[in-house]
Amino acid sequence: MPIKKADIKQFLLDTKIREVMIYPVITVKETDDFALVQEKIALYDVRHLPVVNETGSIVGLITQRDLYQIHSPRRLEDGSWYYDKEALSQFLLSKVMLPKPFTLKPSNSLYEAIEATVRFKFGCIPIVDDYKHPCGILTRDTILKFLIT
Repeated sequence: MPIKKADIKQFLLDTKIREVMIYPVITVKETDDFALVQEKIALYDVRHLPVVNETGSIVGLITQRDLYQIHSPRRLEDGSWYYDKEALSQFLLSKVMLPKPFTLKPSNSLYEAIEATVRFKFGCIPIVDDYKHPCGILTRDTILKFLIT
């Protein structure tokens, strides 16, 4: 029996983001040295970092793509990539991050997340609690992996 679109939509409406999101979330503080962005992206193998203020509330988002556009890495003779930390430190994270990113809560449906991701071409959606503290992150890859496993 073929799967109906209505059944898929209902499944996505019934599935809560908390079931799919990645947690804990790797974050950076808006006052952190910009070189830390590159370090965390490399260390944790992530492409999106929510930016938080001194109280832990989300105030921005910085991505691997942003990093590449701001300062390209240099290739070393051995083929590895190198970022000049001194050059990166000249940038202020608070000036180059995407301010006030779109967020959802763990209780939102996966349907809402997919709809926003497609409509606005998001690579990720930070998931926040009632105090705007990041408690998870949802990426396109996370959604696709969830749907095929």
